[in-house]
Amino acid sequence: MPYVPTRDIITYYEEAGSGEPLVLIRGLGSDLQAWALQVPELAKHFRVITYDNRGAGRTGAPDKPYTVAGMADDLAALLGELKIEKASIVGYSMGGMIAQEFALKYPNKVDKLILLATSAGFDGYSKAIVQNFINVRRSNMSREQVVREQAPFVYSADLLGDSDRYERAIQANVANPYSQQDHAFIRQAQAILAFDSSSRASGIKAPTLVVTNKQDILVPPRNGEALAKAISGSKLVSLDAGHAGVIEFPQEHNAAFLEFLGAAVPA
Repeated sequence: MPYVPTRDIITYYEEAGSGEPLVLIRGLGSDLQAWALQVPELAKHFRVITYDNRGAGRTGAPDKPYTVAGMADDLAALLGELKIEKASIVGYSMGGMIAQEFALKYPNKVDKLILLATSAGFDGYSKAIVQNFINVRRSNMSREQVVREQAPFVYSADLLGDSDRYERAIQANVANPYSQQDHAFIRQAQAILAFDSSSRASGIKAPTLVVTNKQDILVPPRNGEALAKAISGSKLVSLDAGHAGVIEFPQEHNAAFLEFLGAAVPA
């Protein structure tokens, strides 16, 4: 099984395709399965590595403080175990924070950087939402109730308005055999609340694409716009999607990724 030791935990990862390494990092509460609509297309051009963050999926979930910097160190340890000296990185939401920190701490290990639906640090608005997510996790709600509480902040208005699609999304999430433990979600969320790269983002030197989603109410586009402004020479792309747009609109996101990475974009 694809498990490797990374610092104080054991990390689960998967690989697909061949070529230059491309690492995909998921966000708060999710595991590598959520990249299912990206991996097949990206693997036509790259050696795609997906993995479960500390506290998610099949990776270790110690009940002690997590930091975004520590999760960047986890990634460095994973790449070391895989003998990968340099890779392009795609980071989604919390994964985008990890990607920023990785690019700042390990600049020689980053080829190109894609930051998706993320921020240099949450403002009061997004912090209030994440704190409410923590409060929900500390309640006695069922797994399904928790998923339904978070759904309005994640999906687009179109999906939320389509009862069949909405129910499929909810039940698929509930049925995940590797759903995150409450303590691990809270530890990840606390790491997000403590993260702030706003005074350091200008130090990112890798070619960078920032992708925002116009309907994102968890991490509104203003966050990505500020991040793109802070990173010299970065490119900004805005797509018509919610926070989970990479799942709802995979073709549009995959095309943006491939174009930036210099690969052929499918029609």
